Amino acid sequence: MSEEVDRAPGRATGIRELECFLAVVDHGSITRAASALYLAQPSLSQIIRRLEADLGVELFRRVGRGLVLAPAGEALIGPARQVVRDLAHARSVVATYRGLEGGRVDLAVSASLTSSFLAAWVGDFRRRHPQITVRLTQHDGDTDEIVSLIRSGAAELAYTVTPVSRQGIECTHIGQGEIVLVLPRGWGHDLPDPVPLSMLQGLPMIVDRGFGRSYLTQIRDHLGVEPDVVVDISESGDLLPLLASGAGAALLPMRQAMEARRRGATLRMLEPPPARDIYVLTSSTLTLQARAFLDLSVANLRRWHRAVETRTSQGASLLDAAVEADEAIETAYRHLVDGVPGATDHDAGTDGG
Repeated sequence: MSEEVDRAPGRATGIRELECFLAVVDHGSITRAASALYLAQPSLSQIIRRLEADLGVELFRRVGRGLVLAPAGEALIGPARQVVRDLAHARSVVATYRGLEGGRVDLAVSASLTSSFLAAWVGDFRRRHPQITVRLTQHDGDTDEIVSLIRSGAAELAYTVTPVSRQGIECTHIGQGEIVLVLPRGWGHDLPDPVPLSMLQGLPMIVDRGFGRSYLTQIRDHLGVEPDVVVDISESGDLLPLLASGAGAALLPMRQAMEARRRGATLRMLEPPPARDIYVLTSSTLTLQARAFLDLSVANLRRWHRAVETRTSQGASLLDAAVEADEAIETAYRHLVDGVPGATDHDAGTDGG
């Protein structure tokens, strides 16, 4: 990468070169980055060499057949993302005069939210804005990691279940998700609904390292109730197959619990009912695309709660109301996929969430 490249004296580094540099960083190799950018590999190599010549430093070092970042390359990542992000913001401002006609929104999402909320949000967003792509990065809830994703520009929005207080980071509470007890097929016939927390004592449980573990720790410390943790996993998305296999019971957000119910699981509310807060972290400026996604996610959460509240006001239990709302959502989505004339998200009374 150190060979000389012809360039015009005083030539300014362009956005395209920075985008190519970041593509190599994100994809880990020239070959994969070239494929993602629809460029020939020699062309991308030439662009990287030109960027190094413009800046007068080595950005990558070759190790065997691979590349590793040189110190100057490590230092460039944050500023390069900010430059690309600022240009995207400028373009989005101009785009307000012609609508959302392209671009990308970069999201960072807690593993415990991915299946229960995000799938519905992304599906709704893509139907409304088919020209916009969505890039997802999953985080494990570590505050430093989340803040780094926002500050580096790797994500514009970060959804998490814990509040974050850091300078330059805006943290907004956007709603709550109900938590229910999910039991494998054939379990729980002798359990009341709702289930008193005291009856969790000794119950074989699968826990994830997000909400599940922290909640069980709380009830152990405050109430002296300790379920029997038989499976401990890092990703909440792995819970459903384990539930289906009968490995143990689990605590799941309502929307994810609905998916478990469709697979044959039994649901029970808990008394007192736990809830999980949902927060979104942003920097001070958002592109038009990111703002649109944020607004839609908040609106979807509110519509889901309104749909459930409407049914509970008519005499349904919270669990029955959630089941009815979920079935209406699934029907509306199937109509959209099948192209049923006139089918809209409003058939469900909510867009999901």
